[in-house]
Amino acid sequence: MENKISNERIYKFDNIKFLAILLVVVGHVISPYVGKSDMFKSLFIFIYTFHMPLFIFISGLFQKRFSDTNKLKLNKVTFYIALGFLLKLYVYVARVIADVKPRVNIFGDSNISWFMFVMAMFMVTAYLTRKVHPAVMLCVSLALGCVSGYFDFIDDTLYLSRFLVYLPFYLLGYYMTPQLLIKIEKHFVSKIVSGLSMLLYFIMCFRNLDFVYQLRRLFTGKNPFSTLPFENCGFQHRLLCYLISALMCLAVFCFIPNIKVPIISKMGANTLSVYFWHNPLIELLSATPFFAFMFDFGDPMYKILLLTFALLLTLILSLNIFMVPLKALSKLIDKLKPLWCYVIIFAPFLIGAIFECKDFFIHLKTFFNKTNA
Repeated sequence: MENKISNERIYKFDNIKFLAILLVVVGHVISPYVGKSDMFKSLFIFIYTFHMPLFIFISGLFQKRFSDTNKLKLNKVTFYIALGFLLKLYVYVARVIADVKPRVNIFGDSNISWFMFVMAMFMVTAYLTRKVHPAVMLCVSLALGCVSGYFDFIDDTLYLSRFLVYLPFYLLGYYMTPQLLIKIEKHFVSKIVSGLSMLLYFIMCFRNLDFVYQLRRLFTGKNPFSTLPFENCGFQHRLLCYLISALMCLAVFCFIPNIKVPIISKMGANTLSVYFWHNPLIELLSATPFFAFMFDFGDPMYKILLLTFALLLTLILSLNIFMVPLKALSKLIDKLKPLWCYVIIFAPFLIGAIFECKDFFIHLKTFFNKTNA
């Protein structure tokens, strides 16, 4: 029975991981064009409702529970931090080539590198709270996610907002086991409730787009309540978004098949490479006539071409060759001693702080010069 559960688990989760990363790529491909198409706008808000919560939940699900015998692997944390800084550099170079004015912010920004830093923060948090009861941690994380929106200073600085907002999804996966999740999603009630919820929400995204789209800033996890277009926006809106995201994720788990799908099941293991490489490539292509060429085909053909491109890009970046540099980096970091791990983690922040202080003193000097003049 145990072997049967294990075999069922492998293909289902690989399929789900591939779907999750495909939705990430689709979201980034259609993002610049949501203002030109209500269909893309509806699809965009539907995807953003659950694609990152799903991704983060799965990451927690396959994180081995920390204990006195299973210690935190500093090298793994270092790998995510190093990958985050490399992704910042990759985005910067891509934007320079694309002739977009880039700016590197060591202490946080809105580009896709946030996921790497937040994953490292999740791991450290799970380790530091390993002796706290799961129910307590889940309640505390939900409270923090709701309360954080009231403070405008909790934003993309050090990715604190995304960390707090998405922490409940990571912890829920971390405390759950794949076997337990399989039992839950096989239950008839789970399928009915989640299936009807997804269908109803999907219809709302297309029929009540103006209302649903207002929730976009909440689903991204990086915006305080003061930036939302709702009157008296508060914890109740955050809880609503948590509920919607959770039901959408459950529906995905219930209805993704537990079978080996050619190509897709195998490529579901390489989602990290897709996440790392895809967005700067999209930005580079945006600086060429590539997407304009698609628009020349008119509506609805350009929509079909954009979605097809997103699928092909996901499949291509899932090839093992794109994992080679990331695996090489992982192996290199695994060999490092703790001292070098700490250098990799903290040195960029120290350098960033020095430059921030330098800019501060330059502005201060300019201010005094103007005052004396």
